[in-house]
Amino acid sequence: MKSLDEQGFRRFLAKRNLTEKVVKAHIDIVREFEDHLKVRDRANGIEGATSVDFDDFLKIMVKEGKCSFDNMLALARYALFSNNKALTIHALELIDGADVMENLSKNLKQRVGEAKWREVFDGIELPPPGTHSRDKVKVTKILIDRLEAKLDKEKCREVLSSNLHYVPDEAFASSKKAFKGSENVDDFLEKRHKEYVEELAKHAKEKTLYYTQEVDDDVVEYVRNTPTCQVGVREGDVIYVTKIPYMAKKYLHEKNEKMKRYYYCHCPWVRESIKSGTHVSPDFCYCSAGFEKRLWDVIFGRPVKADVLHTVLKGDIVCKFAIHIPREHMASVGSCDKKKPK
Repeated sequence: MKSLDEQGFRRFLAKRNLTEKVVKAHIDIVREFEDHLKVRDRANGIEGATSVDFDDFLKIMVKEGKCSFDNMLALARYALFSNNKALTIHALELIDGADVMENLSKNLKQRVGEAKWREVFDGIELPPPGTHSRDKVKVTKILIDRLEAKLDKEKCREVLSSNLHYVPDEAFASSKKAFKGSENVDDFLEKRHKEYVEELAKHAKEKTLYYTQEVDDDVVEYVRNTPTCQVGVREGDVIYVTKIPYMAKKYLHEKNEKMKRYYYCHCPWVRESIKSGTHVSPDFCYCSAGFEKRLWDVIFGRPVKADVLHTVLKGDIVCKFAIHIPREHMASVGSCDKKKPK
């Protein structure tokens, strides 16, 4: 059986500037997974491990109290390092957005106080890391229904868009630097879109994963011809942004409208509701609006307003957001308005 390549994995992790403590913790949990595979007589080790192998080990981690976000991320990183694409995707899908509901709980309490927070979260047990998306929808529906019942629409949207992914300002340092080096907002957006297309083209050529999906030339062309995609196009004081489909290859070739919406959706807390027909309020997508606006919060040095214009949760086949440029920053926009993107 192939054994853990500790030195190679260390070099792989070195690119992420992790502390020695974190690196050691990564290696320790990978070794435990490796031992689990030995018991199951998996000759190819983690390189050949399947999603079933991972889920079986996940049950052991849950039983032993080791099913943490960090441990699952460690396993996902080793799967990526060992070029096990299927396992990488499976692991990342299980941890994607896993902390959103805990962050919603924290942010809600800060904004409305403990009494109102209890009215929303009372009696709710949040799913642990590793919970499949199909098992998250029930909790999502209960929470968003309670939020909308206990808060007015504006406050509800404010809480949902309050950076529930907890993306730090530092994550946008290079983008903020690039913005300062650009002529204006339009120049910045055009350069970002070109770089994004080039990034996807590189993944397509090298057959590497873009987060949890493989891309091909059709996906690259779709993004190339959709300037709002993952970047944005400005009209007046609004930047319009659409998301790249979560499973873009399947999305582009799917004819069934419901499945097309399913393949588009990024959110593990609501995606399965599209398949099941469970109604979840489209306002939950203000969580995604909060994610999309984080770049501009950092660039403009203050929270900006974002609106959900289209979402697959209300029958649209794309998710589209409006990011509002603060009035005091309008001097940084382009010299002329562009035609509103469709």
